[in-house]
Amino acid sequence: MNDAILLFDYDGTVRLGSEHAAHYARLVAAELEPADERAFLTAHAAFVAGKPTTASTFDAYDADNAVRRLAGEFGVPDAVRAAHYEATRERMAAGDFAVWAPPGFAEFIWGLPRSVEVRLVTNAPEASLEPVLDRLGLDGLFDAVVGDAAKPVGLERMLDDLLEDRKPERILSVGDIPVNDLAPAADRGCATAYIDHYGRPWPRATASGRTLEELYPFVHRWATVS
Repeated sequence: MNDAILLFDYDGTVRLGSEHAAHYARLVAAELEPADERAFLTAHAAFVAGKPTTASTFDAYDADNAVRRLAGEFGVPDAVRAAHYEATRERMAAGDFAVWAPPGFAEFIWGLPRSVEVRLVTNAPEASLEPVLDRLGLDGLFDAVVGDAAKPVGLERMLDDLLEDRKPERILSVGDIPVNDLAPAADRGCATAYIDHYGRPWPRATASGRTLEELYPFVHRWATVS
Protein backbone atom coordinates (compact mmCIF):
# COMPACT_ATOMS: atom_id res chain seq x y z
CA MET A 1 0.00 0.00 0.00
CA ASN A 2 1.20 3.51 -0.84
CA ASP A 3 1.19 5.64 2.29
CA ALA A 4 1.35 9.09 0.70
CA ILE A 5 -1.62 10.06 -1.48
CA LEU A 6 -1.67 12.95 -3.96
CA LEU A 7 -5.16 13.98 -5.08
CA PHE A 8 -5.65 16.11 -8.19
CA ASP A 9 -8.78 17.86 -9.36
CA TYR A 10 -9.51 17.72 -13.11
CA ASP A 11 -11.29 20.78 -14.57
CA GLY A 12 -9.14 23.86 -14.20
CA THR A 13 -6.34 21.83 -12.66
CA VAL A 14 -5.03 19.18 -15.07
CA ARG A 15 -7.57 19.86 -17.85
CA LEU A 16 -7.42 23.47 -19.02
CA GLY A 17 -9.47 25.43 -21.57
CA SER A 18 -12.88 27.13 -21.41
CA GLU A 19 -14.08 26.74 -25.02
CA HIS A 20 -16.51 24.04 -23.91
CA ALA A 21 -17.99 26.36 -21.28
CA ALA A 22 -18.85 28.97 -23.90
CA HIS A 23 -20.74 26.27 -25.83
CA TYR A 24 -22.48 25.15 -22.63
CA ALA A 25 -23.47 28.78 -21.95
CA ARG A 26 -24.90 29.13 -25.46
CA LEU A 27 -27.01 26.00 -25.07
CA VAL A 28 -28.46 27.17 -21.76
CA ALA A 29 -28.96 30.77 -22.93
CA ALA A 30 -30.88 29.52 -25.97
CA GLU A 31 -33.66 28.48 -23.57
CA LEU A 32 -34.35 32.18 -22.90
CA GLU A 33 -36.01 35.04 -24.70
CA PRO A 34 -33.60 36.96 -26.98
CA ALA A 35 -32.94 39.87 -24.60
CA ASP A 36 -32.25 37.54 -21.67
CA GLU A 37 -30.17 35.28 -23.91
CA ARG A 38 -27.92 38.20 -24.80
CA ALA A 39 -27.66 39.29 -21.16
CA PHE A 40 -26.81 35.75 -20.06
CA LEU A 41 -24.04 35.38 -22.64
CA THR A 42 -22.65 38.84 -21.92
CA ALA A 43 -22.45 38.05 -18.21
CA HIS A 44 -20.75 34.71 -18.86
CA ALA A 45 -18.21 36.25 -21.24
CA ALA A 46 -17.41 38.90 -18.64
CA PHE A 47 -16.75 36.22 -16.04
CA VAL A 48 -14.44 34.28 -18.36
CA ALA A 49 -12.56 37.52 -19.04
CA GLY A 50 -12.00 37.95 -15.32
CA LYS A 51 -14.42 40.86 -14.97
CA PRO A 52 -17.70 39.50 -13.56
CA THR A 53 -20.62 41.87 -13.80
CA THR A 54 -23.44 40.08 -11.96
CA ALA A 55 -23.94 38.99 -8.39
CA SER A 56 -24.46 35.39 -9.47
CA THR A 57 -21.07 35.19 -11.19
CA PHE A 58 -18.96 37.42 -8.95
CA ASP A 59 -17.77 34.49 -6.85
CA ALA A 60 -18.46 31.65 -9.29
CA TYR A 61 -15.93 28.84 -9.02
CA ASP A 62 -15.16 28.52 -12.73
CA ALA A 63 -16.69 29.00 -16.18
CA ASP A 64 -18.96 25.96 -15.82
CA ASN A 65 -20.16 27.05 -12.41
CA ALA A 66 -20.86 30.51 -13.81
CA VAL A 67 -23.27 28.91 -16.29
CA ARG A 68 -25.00 27.07 -13.48
CA ARG A 69 -25.36 30.22 -11.40
CA LEU A 70 -26.61 32.27 -14.32
CA ALA A 71 -29.12 29.55 -15.15
CA GLY A 72 -30.51 29.90 -11.65
CA GLU A 73 -30.58 33.67 -11.92
CA PHE A 74 -32.45 33.58 -15.24
CA GLY A 75 -34.84 30.82 -14.20
CA VAL A 76 -33.65 27.98 -16.44
CA PRO A 77 -34.82 24.70 -14.81
CA ASP A 78 -31.91 22.78 -13.35
CA ALA A 79 -32.84 19.60 -15.19
CA VAL A 80 -32.63 21.49 -18.49
CA ARG A 81 -29.28 23.02 -17.56
CA ALA A 82 -27.92 19.65 -16.44
CA ALA A 83 -28.90 18.05 -19.75
CA HIS A 84 -26.92 20.72 -21.62
CA TYR A 85 -23.95 20.12 -19.31
CA GLU A 86 -23.97 16.40 -20.06
CA ALA A 87 -24.28 17.05 -23.79
CA THR A 88 -21.33 19.45 -23.65
CA ARG A 89 -19.20 16.90 -21.82
CA GLU A 90 -20.05 14.30 -24.44
CA ARG A 91 -18.81 16.67 -27.14
CA MET A 92 -15.65 17.35 -25.14
CA ALA A 93 -15.04 13.61 -24.99
CA ALA A 94 -15.55 13.46 -28.75
CA GLY A 95 -12.79 16.04 -29.24
CA ASP A 96 -14.90 19.03 -30.23
CA PHE A 97 -13.28 21.61 -27.93
CA ALA A 98 -9.74 22.85 -27.36
CA VAL A 99 -8.29 21.42 -24.15
CA TRP A 100 -4.74 21.17 -22.87
CA ALA A 101 -2.74 20.08 -19.84
CA PRO A 102 -0.46 22.33 -17.78
CA PRO A 103 3.05 22.53 -19.27
CA GLY A 104 5.25 19.65 -18.20
CA PHE A 105 2.56 18.00 -16.07
CA ALA A 106 3.07 14.41 -17.22
CA GLU A 107 6.84 14.70 -16.87
CA PHE A 108 6.39 16.21 -13.42
CA ILE A 109 4.23 13.32 -12.24
CA TRP A 110 6.59 10.71 -13.65
CA GLY A 111 9.39 12.40 -11.72
CA LEU A 112 7.71 11.96 -8.33
CA PRO A 113 8.72 9.13 -6.01
CA ARG A 114 7.00 5.89 -6.96
CA SER A 115 5.88 5.47 -3.37
CA VAL A 116 3.38 8.34 -3.84
CA GLU A 117 -0.03 7.27 -5.11
CA VAL A 118 -1.54 9.80 -7.52
CA ARG A 119 -5.31 9.99 -7.96
CA LEU A 120 -7.59 12.10 -10.13
CA VAL A 121 -10.85 12.99 -8.36
CA THR A 122 -13.49 15.00 -10.20
CA ASN A 123 -17.18 15.75 -10.41
CA ALA A 124 -16.99 15.53 -14.21
CA PRO A 125 -18.89 12.59 -15.74
CA GLU A 126 -16.76 9.48 -15.50
CA ALA A 127 -17.62 8.37 -19.04
CA SER A 128 -16.14 11.58 -20.45
CA LEU A 129 -12.74 11.30 -18.79
CA GLU A 130 -10.74 8.62 -20.61
CA PRO A 131 -11.01 10.12 -24.12
CA VAL A 132 -9.96 13.56 -22.89
CA LEU A 133 -7.10 12.25 -20.76
CA ASP A 134 -5.87 10.37 -23.82
CA ARG A 135 -5.96 13.57 -25.90
CA LEU A 136 -4.06 15.39 -23.17
CA GLY A 137 -1.37 12.72 -23.08
CA LEU A 138 -2.33 11.86 -19.49
CA ASP A 139 -3.94 8.46 -20.02
CA GLY A 140 -2.40 5.94 -17.64
CA LEU A 141 -0.70 8.65 -15.60
CA PHE A 142 -2.90 8.26 -12.52
CA ASP A 143 -3.07 5.31 -10.18
CA ALA A 144 -6.83 5.86 -9.93
CA VAL A 145 -9.35 8.01 -11.79
CA VAL A 146 -12.60 8.81 -9.98
CA GLY A 147 -15.34 10.58 -11.91
CA ASP A 148 -18.80 11.61 -10.71
CA ALA A 149 -17.12 12.09 -7.33
CA ALA A 150 -19.85 14.32 -5.84
CA LYS A 151 -17.36 16.67 -4.21
CA PRO A 152 -17.23 18.05 -1.61
CA VAL A 153 -19.17 15.30 0.18
CA GLY A 154 -17.61 12.58 -1.94
CA LEU A 155 -14.12 13.87 -1.18
CA GLU A 156 -14.93 14.00 2.52
CA ARG A 157 -15.87 10.33 2.46
CA MET A 158 -12.77 9.39 0.46
CA LEU A 159 -10.52 11.26 2.88
CA ASP A 160 -12.13 9.65 5.90
CA ASP A 161 -11.40 6.23 4.39
CA LEU A 162 -7.81 7.16 3.54
CA LEU A 163 -7.16 8.57 6.98
CA GLU A 164 -8.03 5.31 8.70
CA ASP A 165 -4.47 4.08 8.14
CA ARG A 166 -2.33 7.16 7.46
CA LYS A 167 -1.57 10.51 9.02
CA PRO A 168 -3.22 13.65 7.55
CA GLU A 169 0.11 15.09 6.44
CA ARG A 170 0.49 12.11 4.11
CA ILE A 171 -2.33 13.43 1.92
CA LEU A 172 -2.10 16.46 -0.39
CA SER A 173 -5.14 17.72 -2.30
CA VAL A 174 -4.58 19.98 -5.32
CA GLY A 175 -7.30 22.00 -7.02
CA ASP A 176 -8.80 25.33 -7.99
CA ILE A 177 -12.13 25.29 -6.12
CA PRO A 178 -11.59 25.56 -2.37
CA VAL A 179 -15.03 24.35 -1.30
CA ASN A 180 -14.81 21.22 -3.47
CA ASP A 181 -11.11 20.39 -3.70
CA LEU A 182 -9.43 21.81 -0.62
CA ALA A 183 -11.70 22.50 2.34
CA PRO A 184 -12.48 18.81 3.03
CA ALA A 185 -8.73 18.12 3.16
CA ALA A 186 -7.87 21.20 5.24
CA ASP A 187 -10.65 20.36 7.70
CA ARG A 188 -8.90 17.04 8.34
CA GLY A 189 -5.40 18.46 8.69
CA CYS A 190 -4.21 17.42 5.23
CA ALA A 191 -1.98 19.54 3.02
CA THR A 192 -3.58 21.59 0.23
CA ALA A 193 -2.32 23.34 -2.89
CA TYR A 194 -4.60 26.02 -4.35
CA ILE A 195 -4.60 27.15 -7.97
CA ASP A 196 -5.88 30.72 -7.73
CA HIS A 197 -6.99 31.47 -11.29
CA TYR A 198 -9.01 34.56 -10.42
CA GLY A 199 -6.96 36.30 -7.74
CA ARG A 200 -9.16 35.18 -4.85
CA PRO A 201 -6.82 34.14 -2.03
CA TRP A 202 -7.82 31.22 0.16
CA PRO A 203 -5.87 31.72 3.41
CA ARG A 204 -6.24 28.12 4.56
CA ALA A 205 -4.21 26.72 1.67
CA THR A 206 -0.83 25.25 2.52
CA ALA A 207 0.47 26.67 -0.76
CA SER A 208 -1.04 28.81 -3.52
CA GLY A 209 -0.14 29.74 -7.09
CA ARG A 210 -1.80 31.25 -10.13
CA THR A 211 -1.04 28.11 -12.16
CA LEU A 212 -0.40 24.47 -11.39
CA GLU A 213 3.15 24.72 -12.69
CA GLU A 214 3.89 27.39 -10.06
CA LEU A 215 3.01 24.74 -7.49
CA TYR A 216 5.28 22.00 -8.88
CA PRO A 217 8.15 22.83 -6.46
CA PHE A 218 5.83 22.69 -3.44
CA VAL A 219 4.24 19.41 -4.55
CA HIS A 220 7.66 17.91 -5.25
CA ARG A 221 8.94 18.91 -1.78
CA TRP A 222 5.84 17.39 -0.17
CA ALA A 223 6.21 14.17 -2.15
CA THR A 224 9.89 13.87 -1.38
CA VAL A 225 9.49 14.12 2.40
CA SER A 226 6.18 12.19 2.63
